Amino acid sequence: MHKKNNRGASFSFLLFLIFNLTSNLAYAEPDEQKKKPKILIAGWLESVFLGSLNFKIRAKLDTGAKTSSLHAVDIERFMRDGKEWVSFRTTESEKKNTLTSITVPLIREVKIKRHKQKPQLRPVVEMTFCLNDQIYSTEFSLTNRSRFNYKVLLGRSMLQQGILVDPAITFSLRTNRTVCKRLME
Repeated sequence: MHKKNNRGASFSFLLFLIFNLTSNLAYAEPDEQKKKPKILIAGWLESVFLGSLNFKIRAKLDTGAKTSSLHAVDIERFMRDGKEWVSFRTTESEKKNTLTSITVPLIREVKIKRHKQKPQLRPVVEMTFCLNDQIYSTEFSLTNRSRFNYKVLLGRSMLQQGILVDPAITFSLRTNRTVCKRLME
């Protein structure tokens, strides 16, 4: 009984948000409407295809985190053509032990606050991923997330690209590997 009320409240709140967002569009000029991104409603857990690697990985959508985060081990910084780059290895899923190497330009560094620990300085890279057959690009801080359940965390900076999170649902979006691969080429 209690669960039903929580879902009803979540659904009512979601409808309220959608109504307010869409009612504002009704008053916008036609050119403004074209510029507005489509609002996507996602669960707190979704599967994404990561960049040109095109492997599927579970992602936690976390409105409490500002920056997105990606599991990375063996992180090495180096210079290439006068610019800073970073290479690291990541895993496709929680169950597979195979690691894939990635080399990308370093965008910046971020200081991450940690509970009862000193802040941690992490490298930040920009990567693309596919969700619901749409391509998104965001900055990821790199850190070893092996102790966490999910190797990818998508934070508010990424979610501001038009994604609302419904905490009552998981894996509500379908992402087609073939479509994503074609979009990323």
